[in-house]
Amino acid sequence: MSLNFSLDLKLEQKLVMTQEMQLAVKVLQLPNNELKEYIEDELLENPVLELDSSYDERLDKVIQIYSDYSDDYFTDYSEDEYDEKITPFYFLSNKRSLYDCLKEQLGYIPLTKRDRKIAEYIIDNLDQNGYLNMHELSIANKFKVSLDIVRNIISIIQDFEPSGVCARNLKECLKIQLKNKGVYDHFYEKLIDNELENIANKAYSFISQKYGVEEEKLLRYIEVIKSLDPKPGCRLGDETVKYVVPDVYIENVDGEFVVRVNEDNLPILKINKQYKNILRNKNCEEYKYIKSKIEAAYWLIKSIEQRRETIKKVAESIVRHQIGFFKYDESLKPLNLKTISEETGLHESTVSRAINGKYAQTPKGVFELKYFLVRGLSTSYGDNVSIDTLKNKISDIINNENKKKPYSDQQIADILNATGVKISRRTVTKYREELGIESSSKRKIK
Repeated sequence: MSLNFSLDLKLEQKLVMTQEMQLAVKVLQLPNNELKEYIEDELLENPVLELDSSYDERLDKVIQIYSDYSDDYFTDYSEDEYDEKITPFYFLSNKRSLYDCLKEQLGYIPLTKRDRKIAEYIIDNLDQNGYLNMHELSIANKFKVSLDIVRNIISIIQDFEPSGVCARNLKECLKIQLKNKGVYDHFYEKLIDNELENIANKAYSFISQKYGVEEEKLLRYIEVIKSLDPKPGCRLGDETVKYVVPDVYIENVDGEFVVRVNEDNLPILKINKQYKNILRNKNCEEYKYIKSKIEAAYWLIKSIEQRRETIKKVAESIVRHQIGFFKYDESLKPLNLKTISEETGLHESTVSRAINGKYAQTPKGVFELKYFLVRGLSTSYGDNVSIDTLKNKISDIINNENKKKPYSDQQIADILNATGVKISRRTVTKYREELGIESSSKRKIK
């Protein structure tokens, strides 16, 4: 055995994120309220940064509007009726329950009077952990409606925050959270349905051999499952409700939907001129320090502006694709990160950071930007069908079937394929089960 020592030259490319790039990424992914806190911290740490005078003027206008509003609105209340004077901050300081938060979200959903009563009844009967312990049949009997209507309302509430609420059991609670994260697949289903006890006992080798998967892959799945909340209702127990500050306003201006990035509460920054003058003398002791601080301030200001442009581009792309939702109350169309990326010229990771944790205030209510991204299936006609639309089609086919000869999942797949929707029997089974519809053998009426 011989050992040879030699020096070799090797040329390779590596992607290295500079401090400026890291700052831009950090600023982009911060939602409005967190960005405000970050800017305020930077104002304290970086001496060359200062508030632009236009920010003070804008803030004065906001305070004046708020003052006028509060004086007009609260004139009917007197100190005799309450121990302390009521102001808008009184309501912000009050703690709210899980039921209040769910009913507030319910207010944004267009429902009939009857369906709204059913939804409120279901919310009122959730336990402190957020679980629905009532049988859906008893709800249907109480309001004299079909099981499908009750199941549909339950599925609507299951889309509310906190994720996992209104589940009938732990397994359903975990599945809802995974679906909301967009990572749910057949292996998660198997683990949740059959292996929760083994996961709790750390029998990883047994599970790995049982399903023929590498233990490393299995551990990644288990890590995600362990990150889920088994008691979502407890998140809003005694905690103060955190109010959402919209990052984007989508407004209807003369029939056109315009996007405006919310910068109303963000400090406007500028670099102090006195420190700029110091840089003229390179022999000054503080030259290097001041130069580094000015560069940091410059990149922060540039990153905030870049964040505004990026979020605006992404939001405008979303509006263009989902214009039917805003204008005509149509269902959301299939839309993904790749489509927005190709249209805006931004990388998919940049688009993901631009929408993550960001909210839009629209004429139809406040929505997380992720809400407008919808999975879909392609059709033979070259367009896409959203998963929600597909589920509605499956539900319609089953509702109109001959109850004595109900369609099998394969027959439903064949019917959809005949209309141009490319779908397999397994996918039909998956969506049917998500809709809470039983198999053909159990639906059959003798």
